[in-house]
Amino acid sequence: MICARGGSKGLPDKNILDLGGKPLIAWTVAAARGATRLDRAIVSTDSPRIADAARAHGADVPFLRPPELASDTAKITDALIHAVETLGGGYDVIVLLQATSPFRTSADIDATVAALLDTGAESAVTFTEQAKSPDLFVTVDPDRRVRPLNPEGLLKRRQDLGHLYAPNGLCYAVRTDYLLRTGRVYGDDTVAVIIPPERAIDIDSPFDLEMARGLMAVRG
Repeated sequence: MICARGGSKGLPDKNILDLGGKPLIAWTVAAARGATRLDRAIVSTDSPRIADAARAHGADVPFLRPPELASDTAKITDALIHAVETLGGGYDVIVLLQATSPFRTSADIDATVAALLDTGAESAVTFTEQAKSPDLFVTVDPDRRVRPLNPEGLLKRRQDLGHLYAPNGLCYAVRTDYLLRTGRVYGDDTVAVIIPPERAIDIDSPFDLEMARGLMAVRG
C-alpha cells in the first residue's frame, strides 16, 4: 500500500514534484513493482492528480481515498484499514510504503516482509541508526542558558553513548489480522530492519527535496 495524500502543507504537491525526471511517487511505485514478496501493490490517495501520475508510471489505483481519511488529523492506519475493507480482504500481510522515500529499494521491501514472516513477529519496521544520542540533547532557556535533558549526557564519551535507532518511514509490514484488531502497525512484538541513512531520506520539506535531488545527481 503506497499512501500519498494530496494535502501536504510543508511541501505542496510533494508526491508529484519532479525528482530525477519523474514524479516523486514514481520511485516508490517502481520499488514496489520490483519487490518479489508482494502479491499486489496499490496506491491509496485522495488526489486525482496523484492517481493519474501514479497510473502513468504503472501503479494500480483501484479507488480514491475518502477526504476524511486524508486530512491533517487522519491516521494512516485508518487509510490502511479502509483499503483492506475496500479490496475485500484475502491478504495475510499489509505493507505500508510512504511515497516520500525515493531511495528505498525493492530489496528493502522484501527484507522487511521476510523479517516479519521469518520471526513470527506482529510487525516489521525499518529503522536507521541515529548519529546523535538523545543524551546530547538540551533545551535552551530564553537567556540562552543550556539545560541538558540528561545532566550527565554532555560529559559522556561518544563511544559510551550506545547505538540508538529511529523509524525512518521507509517500510512497515504488519499482519492484517493484527492491523484490523488493533489499528496499529507497531505491534507489541515488532522486529527491526536496519536501513543505512543514504537510503532512508524522507522528503518532507524543500530542503529534503533539494538534498535528494543533489544525491540523485551525484549518483547519476
